[in-house]
Amino acid sequence: MNESSKTIQTDLLVVGGGIVGAGIARDAAMRGIKILLAEQHDFSSGTSSRSSRLLHGGIRYLAQGNLPLVFEASREKGVIY
Repeated sequence: MNESSKTIQTDLLVVGGGIVGAGIARDAAMRGIKILLAEQHDFSSGTSSRSSRLLHGGIRYLAQGNLPLVFEASREKGVIY
């Protein structure tokens, strides 16, 4: 069988392997969804490769006195690390 004529069974097709596409693919896979991730080049070679590579730490929420968002940002940082 020719490679280009194979049928692939999937629940979700994610187009783009940048930070958003990879995140969506990971989240879906963690939920048991059968995914196919399609990327034209190497992963994170497009927009994701040109980001500042900084993570928002929630400090501005502290300056605003918004403690619930400070705590939420801290919890979410724990997911990343």
